[in-house]
Amino acid sequence: MKKLWLFSVSLLLLLCTACQQSGIAEVKESEVHSVKAVEIAANWAATASLVEAGGNYIEGEYKRFNYKGQTYRYMASHLDTKKEMRVELEKSVTKKVAKQFMKDQNFIKQQRRLAQVEVDGGSLLQWSEATAKVVKAKKNKSVFEVSVPVGYTGTFDTFKITYEYVRKSGWRISKLPEYMK
Repeated sequence: MKKLWLFSVSLLLLLCTACQQSGIAEVKESEVHSVKAVEIAANWAATASLVEAGGNYIEGEYKRFNYKGQTYRYMASHLDTKKEMRVELEKSVTKKVAKQFMKDQNFIKQQRRLAQVEVDGGSLLQWSEATAKVVKAKKNKSVFEVSVPVGYTGTFDTFKITYEYVRKSGWRISKLPEYMK
């Protein structure tokens, strides 16, 4: 995630330098916001994927158990409490979205640790290649249309994502499209 952010900032600085040297007008503020919107959405996609996989397990940490006829797995140690989970989620989304996501994931608490139904998943979406354009922009709230390539099919999935400025935290996703929940 940090690499994507550094890449985005580096690309933006390079673009700004090239524009100044060639006499082209400065990069528009909306383009800067679009890069940030893609970065936050990509971070959210990576975080949601990480959570759905149970986290980053260290050797010997992955444990399963049966509960009410289903196989569950404990979350990795860095995500096995509600507080740790919220901290991770709130790097990209608002508190309200984080709470709803946790509710939608149907976590249970077993032996003082969070656990989830064991499932396999994955995505073909290439968030590192995503683009965004502003649909609506206000002082503390913006809506972007984010287009993400689907594998190497030449097609795109497009999402309308609402962002809100959170004091002391910066921009966060405040409304997710159904697919990203």
